[in-house]
Amino acid sequence: MKGSCRVLIADTSPEARNRFKRMRVWEENGFTAAACASNTAETVRLCGTGTVDLVICFNKPPVLTAPDVMREVLRRTGEIPFIIISPTDDSEYMRECFLMGAIDYLTEPVSEARFSEALKRAKKHIKSSALDIEYVRAAEEFFADLLPSDTEDKFIGELKRFIMEHADITATTENAADSFGFNKDYFGRLFKSKLGMTFVEFYNRFRMHYAERLLLSGRYKVRDVSEILGFSSVDYFTTVFKKLTGKKPSDLKKF
Repeated sequence: MKGSCRVLIADTSPEARNRFKRMRVWEENGFTAAACASNTAETVRLCGTGTVDLVICFNKPPVLTAPDVMREVLRRTGEIPFIIISPTDDSEYMRECFLMGAIDYLTEPVSEARFSEALKRAKKHIKSSALDIEYVRAAEEFFADLLPSDTEDKFIGELKRFIMEHADITATTENAADSFGFNKDYFGRLFKSKLGMTFVEFYNRFRMHYAERLLLSGRYKVRDVSEILGFSSVDYFTTVFKKLTGKKPSDLKKF
């Protein structure tokens, strides 16, 4: 994934904010300490600008109560990952934060090693979330081109549901047939009669459309996209991509 993830540090203490900004672990984990906030309102406002990928929130009631901050951010700006840092082991606060999706809840003092591990987990979560969004958008676009918006087709609707549920798993004709409740041979014949191609051909076309979205985003290298799509090698991915799109993956990659 290309580029640094932007972090907002929310704490009532300027000294604590500056201490965390000076830590050496940011760049090595792919983050930039980009902004600071001292209260809930300021945290929510900055999260609403679309320039925050992760919030490091110090639990300092009553000015900064971590569950309240998370709740307001979720309500007003949507989901943004949080790492919570607390001066004490507050089990009730911790429970509330984890229920709302906090990546981690650390108790002070926080060493650079512990903080680095939390950032690694956050990076993995952010990367996964970004891929989920791209996958859903790719599927919506692909099926919109496949079927006019004013047309309803039960088979296509079921196929879309199946594709949406397989973001993290490489689909096969066998598991697609199982999802539809058909045996493989009958499903293959039905699929070709409906779409004029085999399921494998259809699925590869969809995957190359997804690959195009990832490459055009500028956040992923060709090797990254090959791995995300589950290809055994970059060369094989390049061959399939060129065959179905008429272009090399590197033609779409933004540098």
